[in-house]
Amino acid sequence: MAVHCTGISNGTLSVERTVDNVENGFRAAIRRGASTRYQFGVTLNQFALFVAVAKYASLTKASAEFRVSQPSVSQQLRQLEVYYGKKFYRRLSKGIEITEAGNVLLQQVVPILEQVAKLPRGGKARQASKATPENLTVGGTFSASTVLLPALLARLRKQHPSADLEFRTSTSENLERFLLSSAVDLAVTDREPVSNELIGELLRREKIVAFVPLKHALARRKSVRLVDLLTEPLIIRGGKGISGTTENGLKRLRDQGLQVSIAMRCAEPAAIKAAVRQKMGVGIAFTGSIKTAVDSGEFKILKVRGLELEAKSYIVYPKGRSLSPLAHKFLQLLREMRSHGERSKAKPKYKPSFALTN
Repeated sequence: MAVHCTGISNGTLSVERTVDNVENGFRAAIRRGASTRYQFGVTLNQFALFVAVAKYASLTKASAEFRVSQPSVSQQLRQLEVYYGKKFYRRLSKGIEITEAGNVLLQQVVPILEQVAKLPRGGKARQASKATPENLTVGGTFSASTVLLPALLARLRKQHPSADLEFRTSTSENLERFLLSSAVDLAVTDREPVSNELIGELLRREKIVAFVPLKHALARRKSVRLVDLLTEPLIIRGGKGISGTTENGLKRLRDQGLQVSIAMRCAEPAAIKAAVRQKMGVGIAFTGSIKTAVDSGEFKILKVRGLELEAKSYIVYPKGRSLSPLAHKFLQLLREMRSHGERSKAKPKYKPSFALTN
């Protein structure tokens, strides 16, 4: 987020007449540190830096955006933490993680910075602002990240060639945190949002299938009985933040007295495919995540009699924060894709999330 302000003097916010002056003044204010301090002891500069750090999950990227040194960013954030007496982020081996207190602060300061950015400017500033690049950060779970979201982002790129697009792949749990901290504008997840501060729209239903290499013994059969499938070790999606559709479906099989052997649980479809290539067992995955490998002849999807697994995906975005114009356009692309899928699948109707057939 770029916040176009220079500082505060005697409680009065001064806004430059041109965007260039605003940008220069804002970054100069950050370099000066506490010289633009609020009477309350914090600055807009510190808020903006913290939002950037949360957005990128990186002090280095935030410092690059504002063209200041990383030690300067760290110093500004330390001042913010000292003032409030709370820890807003923690360093990890790769990047940083926003704490619960940090997420609360983000939800409070982002609307403030958005209001500052909307303050009226002179005619030259309005003309210059038209050239400001549009930004969009989209998140997706691993199944949605395989085909769906890259294809839609490619369509958006054609319509907005100068836009700054960012794509982040993670679990549903992490993506919800990113949305709440404004690090992601909207996301496609494999579960309904847990937080009541997020809106979840059903996007689509997708089959989960069993697949094997072409040379596997089961690949020679036109159809496979459920009991024959369950004699094989299974490789499935699983782990923290994953919806657990497959896991829950297999649990129901156990409840019916059937033996189920799990060889490995993987967070990503790529890991499932890699394990299947190493002949560790039969893979269970979304059809979309293995489509390319099936089309190329590497894997075969098994037709298993008596087993139907289906998962849902959701469009998730913040409830109390308006989407940017670019984010709204991407939301419309997702809704159009959903509407097209509903028309093409009007008959037959959708099957339930999990079903066992005789």
